[in-house]
Amino acid sequence: MNQKVKLTLVALVCVWAGLTICTEANPTAQPPQSQTKGEVERLTLPDYRQWTHVKSMVIFDETHPLYKSFGGMHHIYVNAKGLKASQAGGPYPDGSTLVFVLYEAVNEDGAYVAGKKKVEAIMVKDRHRFAETGGWGFQAFDPQTHQPLIKQADVTSACYNCHASVKDRDYVFSRFVN
Repeated sequence: MNQKVKLTLVALVCVWAGLTICTEANPTAQPPQSQTKGEVERLTLPDYRQWTHVKSMVIFDETHPLYKSFGGMHHIYVNAKGLKASQAGGPYPDGSTLVFVLYEAVNEDGAYVAGKKKVEAIMVKDRHRFAETGGWGFQAFDPQTHQPLIKQADVTSACYNCHASVKDRDYVFSRFVN
């Protein structure tokens, strides 16, 4: 089995596990009934490395409920359009984009450091284009090829249902850390 197939399988398993956890945590989330076909599949990974760093965290313990899906070192970035909203805790204006980067957490002489990149994901705010998913478009990308991993038909179960649990924070989990 080649590396690309392995990475795709790992990403799909992670999405499935996250959906299982989020569905159990938020069984009342209502999925949207329809959305313009293919909109999330047209999202592309922006050049985010010069954006503002929102926060980092490490999920390192198997007892954490998201360990199977999101175990590792997390870095969150926001573009200039969404910076003030991120600092205020929302709501985010159209054009805001958040990037989530997940690396393996490697214990290196007692310090956790970033290992191999596992996935890059984005949230793009556009209340008209993504009205039925809280105004957000969601997509995850293969870390080597940058090809999208989430199909339009799966965006509700892969992302939106879990993010609906923080609707009061404009569907964003991460808070800006000064």
